[in-house]
Amino acid sequence: MAKIFLVAGHGGSDPGACGYGRKEKDDVLRLTLDVGAALSKLGHSIRYNRTSDVDTDYYGYINDCNNFGADICLSIHRNSFNGSASGYESCIYANTGRTKILADALNAGMAAIGFVNRGSKIRPDLAILNSTSMDAVLAEVGFIDNPVDNALFTNRYNDIVKLMAESVLKAVGATGSVSVPNGGASTPQSGTDRTKNLGNVDCIYQAYTDRWWPKVKNREDWAGASDGEPLRYLGICVSKGSIRGRVYTEKNGWLPYLTFADKYDINDLENGVLGDGSPIQAIELYYITPDGYIYKRVAYRVSDVNHDTFYPVQYDDETGNGQDGYAGMFGVGVDKFQAWIE
Repeated sequence: MAKIFLVAGHGGSDPGACGYGRKEKDDVLRLTLDVGAALSKLGHSIRYNRTSDVDTDYYGYINDCNNFGADICLSIHRNSFNGSASGYESCIYANTGRTKILADALNAGMAAIGFVNRGSKIRPDLAILNSTSMDAVLAEVGFIDNPVDNALFTNRYNDIVKLMAESVLKAVGATGSVSVPNGGASTPQSGTDRTKNLGNVDCIYQAYTDRWWPKVKNREDWAGASDGEPLRYLGICVSKGSIRGRVYTEKNGWLPYLTFADKYDINDLENGVLGDGSPIQAIELYYITPDGYIYKRVAYRVSDVNHDTFYPVQYDDETGNGQDGYAGMFGVGVDKFQAWIE
């Protein structure tokens, strides 16, 4: 299986290009995570420069990419030019090898989706291209200040995810049937200015120890069996939007991210729930708010097999102010879980 490094451009205090109420950092984060989820589902090893809206250390994640030993790097962006340009383009260091295969596949596929094909542009000045030790492509997925390109990004979103994943597979010489997990982690909707109130969002979850225990909604109860019985699988979904998560297990450490919308599947222990059957030691979640609505976040907490009380609440994958980016403690099994959206 291939090692693939995915870069979501900009982030945190750097919004990237902006237009029509959209921010590049938001569009590309969503797209990057969905491409990664599609590839991860086929067994490939995925690493990201970021998985939430945070500032990034540019050369730090380039070093991470090199140390990871990635077979290929795909950096995802959106373009802008005073509303007077449109189309998709691939930025490359040299038109050879896997770089050429990936760029050519993306150029042709984006044209088929409806973008103007601006082709491949040689850009040896870009650090993500000149400082990575593997083949790399920087993809500019349409102009964010062009309404036609934005409509394509919105209406053909799942096709874009599928194309990018398939193009990466072609470049690394892998095969597999690509599907967009759960129809896309957060398929864009209209109204990206985020001024509307989403209202109440229910979080539904269910835990497995030696059996599946009843479903729980929000803070009406907690999921688990009793003190001292570690969780081994966790199903979770939300009534609106979607939720991305991963768990750290005794057997395999951090498992790949999975994204769920309004359902999970306890009969699919590979992609329908979180876990691998060994004790879960930590849980990381992030609530993906639908476009056009004021941001919400998931609040969650756990207790472990050695304590009767819950740890402090963790919000999304936030760090700082006493938060670790996840709930739990490495080396100790989680025995109770509770989550809600606020």
